[in-house]
Amino acid sequence: MSGNTQALEGLFPVSYIITTGAPGAQTLQLNLLVNSAGETVAGTARVTQATNPPLDLHSDVWGQYTYLTIMPPSEGRILITAQGNQGGPHSNSAANFKIHLVLEHNWKKGVANYSYFNGQQWVEVENVPAKLNEKLQSRRYPEIPLEPGPVIPSGGRVIPLYGVPIQSAIASGDLTHMKTLASLAQQQLDSKPQLESALAELKAEISKLGG
Repeated sequence: MSGNTQALEGLFPVSYIITTGAPGAQTLQLNLLVNSAGETVAGTARVTQATNPPLDLHSDVWGQYTYLTIMPPSEGRILITAQGNQGGPHSNSAANFKIHLVLEHNWKKGVANYSYFNGQQWVEVENVPAKLNEKLQSRRYPEIPLEPGPVIPSGGRVIPLYGVPIQSAIASGDLTHMKTLASLAQQQLDSKPQLESALAELKAEISKLGG
């Protein structure tokens, strides 16, 4: 693995295996091409589950990511927000997949909240560990060794976790997004009391929506 992360800026692939590993649990493989210039992502998602009949859901995925600042001594996080359907953003297909993935600053692991439409109803999957998939697997290409994307640039644009993202999540009414940010904010409360009021507001909105 190269130590020069700057060489990976621009366009670079990442792939994650997202599952608890428990018997009968869903497994999500998320393959993305990251465009660091536009802070966008695009790729594919595959959700499988050993059920009867077995689940095997494929989606074309697109979305965006942003850097979240975390109060020292904690390091920053990366939030990927994406959705998917059959055919991509320019098709007329209805959405069948949504994800909020919070990654560590080095892109190697994180926690995901995602949902998918199984043909009858939406299924919510929350607080699932995500690990970097060392080999990107696709139908078109053989296994490709992967490296994580660039770390948070020292002079890059970042957004305080307790500021705009929380207010935007409340305004969106997206319950999964609000739960993701509430979990992150909770981790910081012990050392940073100024987050308490923002987190209380976020939790109140989650409760109001029945989460």
